[in-house]
Amino acid sequence: MSQAPQTPAPAVAIIGVGPRGLTVLERLVALAAKRFAGTVGASRSAADATTETALTIHLIDPYPPGAGIVWRTDQPESLLMNTTIAEQTVFPDSSCSFLGPEEAPTGPSMSEWYLANGGTEPLHSTFPSRSLYGRYLRDAYRRIREGAPDFIEIVEHPTKAESVIDLPAMDLPQSVAESSRATVPEQLVRCQNGTTIVASAVVLAVGHIPSAQPEERARLAAFAELGGGLYLPQGLPAETPVTEVAPGERVIVRGMGLNYFDLQTLFTHERGGRYETQPGGLLRYVPSGDEPRLALGSRRGIPYRSKPICHEHPRRDWPLRYFTKDNIALLAGIEHLDGERKAGARFNDQLWPLILADLRLAYYHTLSQVRPEAFADDPGQLREAIGEAVSRHLTRRTWQETHPQSGEVGAGEARTAAPARAAASGDSTTSSTARTASAARTAGATATEDAARQGRVTREAFAWSEIEEALVPDPADRMSLHTLLNPLEGELFTSREPGEPGSLHEWMLDFLRTDLRNSLAGPTGSPEKALFTVLWQSRLLLKELIVAGHIDRVSIDMEILGWFEGFVSGICDGPPPQRIAELIALAEAGIVSFIGPDMRIEENPDALRENPEAPEAEAETASSGIAARPDGVDSTTAKAKGLTNEAQKPRPEIFTVTSAQAAGAITGSVVIDAASPTNSVSRAADVLLYGMLERGQLTAARLTLDDGREKFLNGLALTSRPYRTIDVEGNVHPRRFALSIQLSSKQWGLAIAANPGTNAATLNDSHTAAEAILDLL
Repeated sequence: MSQAPQTPAPAVAIIGVGPRGLTVLERLVALAAKRFAGTVGASRSAADATTETALTIHLIDPYPPGAGIVWRTDQPESLLMNTTIAEQTVFPDSSCSFLGPEEAPTGPSMSEWYLANGGTEPLHSTFPSRSLYGRYLRDAYRRIREGAPDFIEIVEHPTKAESVIDLPAMDLPQSVAESSRATVPEQLVRCQNGTTIVASAVVLAVGHIPSAQPEERARLAAFAELGGGLYLPQGLPAETPVTEVAPGERVIVRGMGLNYFDLQTLFTHERGGRYETQPGGLLRYVPSGDEPRLALGSRRGIPYRSKPICHEHPRRDWPLRYFTKDNIALLAGIEHLDGERKAGARFNDQLWPLILADLRLAYYHTLSQVRPEAFADDPGQLREAIGEAVSRHLTRRTWQETHPQSGEVGAGEARTAAPARAAASGDSTTSSTARTASAARTAGATATEDAARQGRVTREAFAWSEIEEALVPDPADRMSLHTLLNPLEGELFTSREPGEPGSLHEWMLDFLRTDLRNSLAGPTGSPEKALFTVLWQSRLLLKELIVAGHIDRVSIDMEILGWFEGFVSGICDGPPPQRIAELIALAEAGIVSFIGPDMRIEENPDALRENPEAPEAEAETASSGIAARPDGVDSTTAKAKGLTNEAQKPRPEIFTVTSAQAAGAITGSVVIDAASPTNSVSRAADVLLYGMLERGQLTAARLTLDDGREKFLNGLALTSRPYRTIDVEGNVHPRRFALSIQLSSKQWGLAIAANPGTNAATLNDSHTAAEAILDLL
């Protein structure tokens, strides 16, 4: 007697299995194990038993699940994370609101894993290697897979997904078409290697994706190809073909963020150079002879400030006094932020004054501890002025009340003419000293220049500047956030050479040494670094408020993303102090020179293309303004790992780079874009996302501004949690989810992973999506 055909087990496809995709897998396995327990066949622990598959999970990623491309375990150990060991986890813990009181974590945090595997470095002050984090992620994947019940099948597909297509119901097997699962057609995932997968639900967790080159970068790439130079576009440093850069070549680097510091390591430490510790803890670099010469520049001309985190000063939370949920609820006129009502807060006018108050309190408290002589009188008067300013601010509960219409900027103008730089400066509230808003220029605001200078974000502290000037007589001791973020503004340099008067090189070394000294002093020993702890906690709270829907959408885009994001990054997202110490050593050794702010790269039509061997090193140095290599170093050697004979041939110096604030020009044969990609979906060069956007299956999120104009955002159009995708016609796809960098239209500052003990949004996202997926099956 023949048996009736069985209905195939439902399948889920997770596309992209880095940290975000891994948390989705963990939640699917954990929830499905409970949901299907007792409803399927016996365990494979009985040798003669057969197990019915209740769920198949397909993992599609050309790189190993867990680590993915970014955290590959074969990266050099010298490439570091920008967060500490204590800040990473894949598994939910007791802080997660979705875990019941009796539920235990299904795996360890990175700290627990590290200690269990014999790690001895301090957890809260050690920046681990990228490959170590990759090993944690790989072990987490192994735990999830091995802990999955036998009725859950996990299938790896080491390939790329190229398209996702909705299947017509008629194409499904009849047994499936008649089931409840076929109410909405399932999806067909086509992969690069020819594999096809029919999935009941698809999760897009693709992370960082390739982007189309902007016109200016495409021009540089074309010129490099024609002129015999080399242009390396934005990308992951570990994937950048640095072996194509020959020893002694002059490399123009655009961007001084985290990607640069990885490249710095690859070009020096990984090419045989070494650092020797000198008296006082400073470093001296001993070249191998295989290094290129690096000329560094960026928009601001300086790297982000280094983190004040070291073994003597581990990272710890800072209690915010003024920027709190209770104060935000008070401003919104609601009882608390946990109910159905949303605060609808505006950042510049309502939230920034609270953050600014916390910044001032931390700065001047620390200053009073480390340099009490900076005060002409009792510093307690500043604390009283800050408290009074906040009290005044909290009495203005609605946005309309903070925007009187008598001769000032109108309500609509004020939101688009956000006085960004005035806010960042911490200056007084008088309109003559407030700075023009960069966010307003970006948004194309129609407000006049004078209207943009109102600086109303700090207007509650009407007498602040007078009190501050009286109590802190020396302007150098006062808090100036704008100067902290843009110290090169207004500076002009007549030279880039070491030791010369008016030299950018000497200014940069002094700046870097000061920043390093402050970082090593820690938040309690440096007023400037005390700001780090306030901004770090403020950003965490802002992320939570945005996810919960308490901040106005236009304010998020025009104000938080318009200026505050860059402001926080400049102070909070810099490298560990070790990297700044290494940069100082490289500059002193003549390996690194500095271009200046607002760098401009042009073609050098005078490059001698006829002579591929290039001039002598001395002539090159004189024409470029870059310091010569140390005596005794053979710059023609090529011992760097992986260098080919072709790569060793000197290229012509076809590029010229200048800065309006530094005299002269630098020529180079290689340009590397070290700036982080924008991750804008509208520029997606990834085959999968580009195709889905072209077919209208996905679309960029849109924001309606106050004047009725629509603006496309960088992220995808999505529903609220569980973040289902929305197509170009506005239709929600019930079986398709997006959980990664492309969530930027719904969240801010997407983290690489969840932080333990924080009821992490990442884990809540994955849990909610997993529940929604299982409800479909």
